[in-house]
Amino acid sequence: MSTPKQAFARRLNEALDRVRFPAQGKGRLSQLSELLGSDPEETDRWLKGSAFPPTSVLVKLAALTQTRSNWLFTGQGEPYEPGKRPPGVGPTGGDTALSQEALRLARLWSRLPAQQRQAIARVVEELAGDKGKA
Repeated sequence: MSTPKQAFARRLNEALDRVRFPAQGKGRLSQLSELLGSDPEETDRWLKGSAFPPTSVLVKLAALTQTRSNWLFTGQGEPYEPGKRPPGVGPTGGDTALSQEALRLARLWSRLPAQQRQAIARVVEELAGDKGKA
């Protein structure tokens, strides 16, 4: 039987797999640490089931994996918001998973000040014809 921390790590790794995050041993630890701005040793403990992340990081992990934070942390409830399953999961699956380019851009994005992120988001929304829909 697994501990709650090990069960969390299993759910986290499965959720990262679903959004096609780099596999364990192939960059998962370094990319996740960089994206979250967390210490790689601490991130490794979350991925291996020897520690829980802080609540602020749990919220970021849920957003990254497109899962509900309560499900990710406890395994209780539904893993996804109705109609919002990540790519490749269930009947609404597709091939729109996060690409390596999207992950690289997300890491860079997270380093920018909030004001710059907001300005860039407006430009991207305008270029994509998605202004005001987010």
